[in-house]
Amino acid sequence: MIISATTVKDSRENVEKFVRRNLIGGIDHLVLFLDAPLPDVEAHLDDHPDVTYVRAHGEWWGELDPGGLNERQINNAALVSRLVAGFPWAEWMFVLDGDEVARIDRTALDRLDRRTRVVRLLPLEAVSRLHPTSDPTLFKRLLDDEELQLLHVLGVISEPKQRSYFRGHMTGKPGVRPSSDLALGVHHVIDTGTGERVASVTDPGLTLLHYESHDSEEFVRKWMALLSSGDDVRQHHKRAPLARSIAALLALDLPEAATAEMLERLYVRYALDDLDTLSRLRVLVEAHPDEGERRPRPADAEIRQLRELLRRAYDAPKRVFRPRVQDKRAPKVIGKLQRGVGRLR
Repeated sequence: MIISATTVKDSRENVEKFVRRNLIGGIDHLVLFLDAPLPDVEAHLDDHPDVTYVRAHGEWWGELDPGGLNERQINNAALVSRLVAGFPWAEWMFVLDGDEVARIDRTALDRLDRRTRVVRLLPLEAVSRLHPTSDPTLFKRLLDDEELQLLHVLGVISEPKQRSYFRGHMTGKPGVRPSSDLALGVHHVIDTGTGERVASVTDPGLTLLHYESHDSEEFVRKWMALLSSGDDVRQHHKRAPLARSIAALLALDLPEAATAEMLERLYVRYALDDLDTLSRLRVLVEAHPDEGERRPRPADAEIRQLRELLRRAYDAPKRVFRPRVQDKRAPKVIGKLQRGVGRLR
């Protein structure tokens, strides 16, 4: 079974789309940590055979300060990856954001050496448009130095650097063969004994569609969510100027129409891609995430075991699962949660 973990706070429509596309893209079962009460989303997922959701807010954290969004994402992903370690059905696990779609060629995973424990889904970022009538099907791939230099000279990007070309992350998302000594984070896998990052393997068959601010509406939604997430996004070097600008704009408390107009101007300045030039240079990749069929569903008994593990984890101390905490209680806590659920390797 290929499992994914996502911390989500979004609309029912977006969650439905996220689930559907990732099942087609190669995920066998999705674990969604709801970051706030989402009644409409819960109603949709209650009887969904391919999704297990967790109310990961309020009492989920016990006495632990859950921290900002990034800390909550890391904690939730690490919890699942360590909890399922040792169960034969837990073959691979990936961490995804709510605006990402995994594109996993199963044959790429199957041909890996068994000693390969960590892989990485390389990102393809959706080309942004101002007022599109449909979701994007054209995506930017990572470019080499010569291609970046060309775009810079043409005036498409401000610097001949990947960070000037991509709005979102460039590292992609990790996947791990669940193991007791590894913890899955948002962008890296951590060795729980040393606290160090574990090197990953890439393959053309392992990619990720990233819908980072692909239109003006999503741009506004994304930034409003970030600014209310508990993370100080202004501390992130790449995001700092834009975060400060949007925060300052909102603090002015302008009329709604004026605020919307200014946000759109920021979008055009910071996030809008030159679709015509990129298309003519043939550096874009076409992908249709709603086309295709999903793999056969995992056995019901395996999914029941996964859900029982997550049910038991509700009252467990969440701090022990954090990748770099190296809490000596972790093996005992995990062993207690796993005991009697099913057969371990």
